[in-house]
Amino acid sequence: METLILVTAILALVLSVIIYRLSLHPLAKYPGPLLGRITDCYSVYHCLKGDRYLDFMELHNRYGNIVRYGPNRLSFSTVGALQAIYGPQANTKKSHWYDNMTLFMKVASTHATTDKIEHSRKRRILAQALSDRMVHVYEDGFRNLLTAFLRRFSDPTSQTEGGWSTAFDMSEELMLLNFDSMGSFCFGESFGSLQNPRKADITEKTLEGFRGLNAIGHMPGLAWLKLDALAFRTSRAIKEYEDHAASIADRCIQKMDAKLRQGERLSCVFDILYATSERPDIEGFTLPELRSESTLLVTTGTDTVAGTLANILFHLLNHPQCIVQLTTEVRTTFSNIGEIYTGKALNSCKYLVACIDEGMRLSSIVGGCLMREVGPGGITVDGRVIPAGVDVGVPHHVIMRNSRYYDNPLEYQPERWMSAEDNADKVKAARAAFCPFGIGPTGCVGKAWALVEMKITLAQLLFRYDLQIIAQSDEGGLSAAQLLQLREEKSLDRFVITNKGPFVRFREAKVDGAVRGSM
Repeated sequence: METLILVTAILALVLSVIIYRLSLHPLAKYPGPLLGRITDCYSVYHCLKGDRYLDFMELHNRYGNIVRYGPNRLSFSTVGALQAIYGPQANTKKSHWYDNMTLFMKVASTHATTDKIEHSRKRRILAQALSDRMVHVYEDGFRNLLTAFLRRFSDPTSQTEGGWSTAFDMSEELMLLNFDSMGSFCFGESFGSLQNPRKADITEKTLEGFRGLNAIGHMPGLAWLKLDALAFRTSRAIKEYEDHAASIADRCIQKMDAKLRQGERLSCVFDILYATSERPDIEGFTLPELRSESTLLVTTGTDTVAGTLANILFHLLNHPQCIVQLTTEVRTTFSNIGEIYTGKALNSCKYLVACIDEGMRLSSIVGGCLMREVGPGGITVDGRVIPAGVDVGVPHHVIMRNSRYYDNPLEYQPERWMSAEDNADKVKAARAAFCPFGIGPTGCVGKAWALVEMKITLAQLLFRYDLQIIAQSDEGGLSAAQLLQLREEKSLDRFVITNKGPFVRFREAKVDGAVRGSM
């Protein structure tokens, strides 16, 4: 009898919650999937499945510019929402979703800090290490790694008929380059994965960890019940990476002490951040904060830049006229590969920038919702008042494919970014919705370095090599649009969207019989 009463009481409670969330909740008037309006289990499912960003696209196609995808969560797809939620004057802060990042890393990085004042303090310190001046310092080390990376495609033992190399999975190759690059960038030493690819296995484990963290952020109770270790393998993956980063950080501290004593030039992000911790005039990073910042920079910098470059190559190689035009621009701007570095010549390559921007627009590497919590007093989004405490966001993948801002949004058209008198208004509208690095005070602090990496990598790659895409068994005869759809169906959204491919063959480009790479 007591059991029956208990079961009845539980069922009554569940039913009352369902009725409240569907009929009486302040967000009850907004459309969305039935399960999502009732429980965050809907989001947990799609986070674990790895199709979170595709689901957002489907939801907005079905319900319009405002979607209630969780009991207390709204997703928007307009420029007005982008500014109201993320802009400098937005009455929002980072959602409690970000608290999940400290479940295993213990100390919140700048990315995971929800308090506005504390976030601002950390970001100011981090910005010193990511200034334009320091980007030039880091560039020398990156170009050395890039030279080693490019040599991988000219091994004479792997060449086939016509001088073409065997096919390389560029998602994997670019991940190796950028893992080493971020090691050099953050800690002052390459991780050596270009020489030993197994050293980069840690990145895959970390991505699996982030898949779990993404899900836990929607239902923190999963971590409190210790279900994360059983279902997501999160604890082990994050712990392994945390230990890896801590060991590197400890070595860096020993080196830094010597550098500071001898007055040597500071040459990596960790150097700069550690130096601020020694200054009496500012509140610098503590040692745990240093580890947390460096760990996150390596993780996010590796997967985002590598994935974006792979996506850009995919689009270029499936649009022959685009890669021909870009290759021509690069090879007529530079006379030898050593000239390809940050400066006026590289900045003059407008089509290169357009190709990068269009790749980031059409295939956003972080396609989901970067959630913000509405502050006291609420906010107004597109004329609708959203009450305090609600989680809101704009999925990058959705807004950057919104036909309101982009003609033919599913087509790769770098020309849409090339300003001219007859399309100035269209370019302005496109720019307003363009947010691959986020916007406002919480936008990506590493944007400048990411763009430098992408421009130099693409320019040197196309200067030195002719490229040929190799279709996989299920890709024969498909149009560019169909190939993109297939690529997305195979992708995994683990907060960062990952894919395999494109699979590319290389051949040394020559001028008058001389190899371009040696010029």
